[in-house]
Amino acid sequence: MATVLGIRCDDGAVLAGDRRATVGGTVRSDAVRRVFDYDDAAAAVAGDVGAIEEFDRRFDSELRGDRLERDEPVHIDRIARTAADLAGEIGVDGLVAGTDSDGNAALREIGSDGLVLASDATALGSGASVAYGRLEDADAEASLDDTETLARETLSVVAERDPDTGSNIDVLRFEGTD
Repeated sequence: MATVLGIRCDDGAVLAGDRRATVGGTVRSDAVRRVFDYDDAAAAVAGDVGAIEEFDRRFDSELRGDRLERDEPVHIDRIARTAADLAGEIGVDGLVAGTDSDGNAALREIGSDGLVLASDATALGSGASVAYGRLEDADAEASLDDTETLARETLSVVAERDPDTGSNIDVLRFEGTD
């Protein structure tokens, strides 16, 4: 299934995910994108490859529509609700980053059941239980560079222990606007 994770710190948030796709224990690809940048939002998505691609297309379209309708930034609560609604329709789970009304970076976990949870550090997918052991070390006051390093190291450890998580990873840094 692969692994995605998100960590929030004072300077922003980091989303990361591996690129492996497996079916029945067989590696099918190490080139699946799960981490996406939408300018004023970001997402890391876990699920089937086709569902991830559909989520990316539709979420991008929804965010573009919101930007055209409003003459103000779209904040994390709206971003997360939109993502959770799509996740429920498509059948994926994920993490989204955006800014709150004060311009601070915020992180939300979204679920295929419509769930929206605020979080400072979380992981989803086949290696989530391994990742949580490392994410306990996350420090909200750490720099964005240190937070990115923790994300990379965490996925590296997960890839060693979980055969469904690959070592090719994508990392996205999301900075607040304050």
